[in-house]
Amino acid sequence: MPIPPSVVPDVEGFLRSLLRNVPGAVYRSEVDDEFAMQLMGDEIERITGHPASDFAGNARRSFHSVVHPDDRDRVQRETRAALESGEAFALEYRIVTATGGVRWVLDRGLRAVDALGRECVDGIIFDITARRSAEEARRRSEAEAARVGELEAARARIIAAADDARRHIERDLHDGAQQSLVAVALTLRLAERRLEAAQLDASMVAAARAELEAALGELRELARGIHPAILSDRGLAEALRALAGRAPLPVELECDLAERLDPAVEAALYFCASEALTNAARHARATRVAVRLHASGPTVALEVEDDGVGGAAPGTGSGLRGLDDRLSAVGGALEIDSAAGRGTRVHARVPRRPAGAPNTPGAT
Repeated sequence: MPIPPSVVPDVEGFLRSLLRNVPGAVYRSEVDDEFAMQLMGDEIERITGHPASDFAGNARRSFHSVVHPDDRDRVQRETRAALESGEAFALEYRIVTATGGVRWVLDRGLRAVDALGRECVDGIIFDITARRSAEEARRRSEAEAARVGELEAARARIIAAADDARRHIERDLHDGAQQSLVAVALTLRLAERRLEAAQLDASMVAAARAELEAALGELRELARGIHPAILSDRGLAEALRALAGRAPLPVELECDLAERLDPAVEAALYFCASEALTNAARHARATRVAVRLHASGPTVALEVEDDGVGGAAPGTGSGLRGLDDRLSAVGGALEIDSAAGRGTRVHARVPRRPAGAPNTPGAT
């Protein structure tokens, strides 16, 4: 029974519709050195800037000629390998457009046989420039994030190494030079008493002892400034109490922190408080200072507020810039509110334990 004309498939019309509407450039090519095109979809003009008629039978140019020079050998090699194996191929490569620009395409194809029994390649070419650009942007972003992470880790390691060195120096001063000077001071005191008992002039010995004790006091202050032993031995809360007790102006201390923190966090907060107190005493002409240390959830907040002249800013002194770096290295942040004539408030917020920090003695 013959098929009515109304239902005879319009193969040619179907192919034309396919060439126009598929979101890629459908093609059929010869299997030769340049894969000359038997037909090419109109979408190729949007991709390359050249009309499809240019490529049909290599009328004006071969498609091979618009493949990026750096990709041509690879495209030829991988296409032939796929055809010889009978497998479909999917290649991503660059093409050079009519205006000299570069676009990325995805070329999917497979070996076929045309109506005359000749071998050919049927395929479709998609423009994937936007996708490749997004992937490249993501790779750059990930690489930049990795670089920033490495820099932050390196900065944290440098600060940790510096703190470790400061602790060793403080211990060496305490166990070495300070103990020797204390012994000399005791010997001078004993000599002074014996001279006085013998009713001899002990004034020179007394003067030497006084100078030695003054030097010893300065050495102790230096050792505390390098790294206070109390911070390592007894923790941040006790170190802040000692710091407030030595301050040259009245300090009101509030502290609700009971546990030990990571050593790097304790050091960052201690030196933040120390620098803020030093600025209040030396530069702010303050009459009082309040130091508040509070723990809430996963974070610890330190606030140092004075009633001085204000006007402090992170960029105006190396001390405040150093605090910002130190706090950043442990995942913290520094805020300074210091309007002229309204005092200064230094606010530091850090995690109780820096991300990736190892478990260390004295830390919870």
